[in-house]
Amino acid sequence: MSLIKEVVFISPMYNAKPHLKDLIESLKEQSNPNWRHIIIDDMSTDSSYEYAIEVSKDDSRIEVRKNKEKHWALKNVIKVAREFQERSDVVVAIIDADDALCNENTVDLLIKTYDDKTDTVWTAHSWDINSMNISKSLPENINPYQFPWVSSHLKTWRGSLLKGISDNNFKNLDEKWFQRGYDQALYLPLLYKSRKRLFIDEICYLYRINPESKKYEKQKQINIYQMNTSRQVRAQGFID
Repeated sequence: MSLIKEVVFISPMYNAKPHLKDLIESLKEQSNPNWRHIIIDDMSTDSSYEYAIEVSKDDSRIEVRKNKEKHWALKNVIKVAREFQERSDVVVAIIDADDALCNENTVDLLIKTYDDKTDTVWTAHSWDINSMNISKSLPENINPYQFPWVSSHLKTWRGSLLKGISDNNFKNLDEKWFQRGYDQALYLPLLYKSRKRLFIDEICYLYRINPESKKYEKQKQINIYQMNTSRQVRAQGFID
């Protein structure tokens, strides 16, 4: 029996205006209305913040915030998620501002999947260019830091799970928050502390790659940074 009352989606945002309407509409189309959405504008240089307010103004479940200094995605996510770390009846879910849900039953699936012992749930997803999905189930009694990455999208967890996890798990050895390639830096500590971890083999999340929007050299540097981040996170392991 699920004791979850709502799903809180967190979307860090930087210059994401072209896809914001699709994201917000994908939430409004959910069959289960028990969700809310917090968008954090992280110093966008376009009109993303104003546009997010405009396209969400008719739905009180959506809140748009604006940073006064750059935090990058991971710090934005953890800062907001800490607001729900006393709540065992809330599911926190991450959806990037340039992505979207692609299954109208996503919220309902999540609420029904969480039982009294489940702490993390992720779903299958679809890449926008080839429908590829790299998410899979994670074997029980496996240290997630020592197992190939299988928890790409949609990443969710019980709100109260974060309470027992230090911010040091989301920072590098210089005590600076991880920036690009934050997926594993965010989710590996949560998977590690989970009592029960579940994978929903149903496509719920549309991941936009849009490779033509980035020049080759820039994308190459981003990929290198992401790989370095994942290596460092795994080398550090869980930090008590």
